[in-house]
Amino acid sequence: MKAKDPESKESLIKLVKKAIELLAERNISKTVILSSYKINSVLKENYGVNIKVDKIGRILSKIATLNELKRLNTNIPKYKLQITKVSSLRFF
Repeated sequence: MKAKDPESKESLIKLVKKAIELLAERNISKTVILSSYKINSVLKENYGVNIKVDKIGRILSKIATLNELKRLNTNIPKYKLQITKVSSLRFF
């Protein structure tokens, strides 16, 4: 995948969207904590896709900014997402 290729970026965003939906679906509590590492492991386990964590992190950061998700104070960027808001998330 080339970074400049718009199709690869769109497919990457779709994969991240699927991973977030899967995390929310399997989560017991009312909120889910999103991180690039967690999304990466979901993509590896469920779709057999191995994407660099930093690429996932950049996409997650854009999604978090678009949707005004609360960032947790950790070294690795993590975002708090209410399960009820998953269906209304904006990805572009």
